[in-house]
Amino acid sequence: MAQRPLLPLADYQRIYQVIYSVLEASGLAKTSRACLFFASAGVLILRDHYHLEAMISVGSMALMVHEPTATVLIYGREQDGRWQYDEDGFHAWVECDGWLIDFMAPIMGQAFKEDGAAVPIPRRMLQKPLADRKPHPKAIQHEGEFFYESDSSVAEALLDDQSILFDDLVKICLQWFRRPPKALPPIAMGGTGISDPQPIVLRAPSITGVW
Repeated sequence: MAQRPLLPLADYQRIYQVIYSVLEASGLAKTSRACLFFASAGVLILRDHYHLEAMISVGSMALMVHEPTATVLIYGREQDGRWQYDEDGFHAWVECDGWLIDFMAPIMGQAFKEDGAAVPIPRRMLQKPLADRKPHPKAIQHEGEFFYESDSSVAEALLDDQSILFDDLVKICLQWFRRPPKALPPIAMGGTGISDPQPIVLRAPSITGVW
């Protein structure tokens, strides 16, 4: 029997939508490649609004996204029999209370489509018990099964390399977020001496299911 996920779908979707909308409004990064931002903002929201001890993890990840064709989505690369990850190839996610939570999962198909993936990847919530991890990507046999490997030193190095603007946008996510069913307050971003701040609108592709 499947475990109930740590976050209800409505809460997961609200967190994902807020992060996506802030990043899109900023126009400063490619949203479908911004896993570190999604993880960073997600961790702070879980800590501040849910009082959960969440942490960022960075490393490699594999997830079967289409069982009929045995299509496994992989972040990272295999080298000398081991899975490698660095600033040139990695994924970031949240770990909390024994769960892996990936707030960017609903849009991960966008990046893989850009990279030439032939199989469309549905927009689904990804929350998995860490204990369900497969020992190796080659052990994955069914849709939704996953593998991950992480290194806290890689996470620290990548976070230390982020700009002040990265931190400011994460704080906007934290400030704007409200737990559902509460409505989000009006919020604006930007503005200079010659232009007005622009309101942020909640917009993100809808989630269609659960991995």
